Amino acid sequence: MADTHNGVSVLSPEVRTATPEDAPTLARLLVEFNHEFDAQVDDIREVEGRLSRLLARRDFFAVLAGDPAIAFATVALRATAYNDSAVAALEDLYVAPQWRGMGVGSTLMEALGERARERGILAAEVFVDEPDAGALRFYQRHGFVHRDPSTGDRAFYLHHDLDSGTRLPHPERQFERSAARS
Repeated sequence: MADTHNGVSVLSPEVRTATPEDAPTLARLLVEFNHEFDAQVDDIREVEGRLSRLLARRDFFAVLAGDPAIAFATVALRATAYNDSAVAALEDLYVAPQWRGMGVGSTLMEALGERARERGILAAEVFVDEPDAGALRFYQRHGFVHRDPSTGDRAFYLHHDLDSGTRLPHPERQFERSAARS
């Protein structure tokens, strides 16, 4: 299970596709992930039920690494008007802290690529928070880029919470107000 690469110990745990029966394990890891980063997360029972339903669908899948599981990744598939293939949106990838730096994340990425190609998926995307430079470097090492591959233009992720009823302040207007006060 552990190999060496350039003198560094690399862990190559078995990776398997999660089933609805894996929802409790996946929910535990997802809650651990969110707690580690002080992110709000629903009660574990709600997360478990949601994951059980999602894992039974064709447009969502997850992989677990290790037995017992030490890491996971979740992927939501979305349709696109540009071809008949889905796009894989990598929602979360988490490796328990004590297993980081050993190649487990890379093992998950390889498994995700294999499973996506088996489903005929031609593209994947991931959203990374700006302060998470380590995650950004990780995904770039695995082929993700900030550019539209067809044009070379910089690519951005924009988010709008449709349920909030409020609009976020427009960044340019925020900067204009800050400059006016100076």
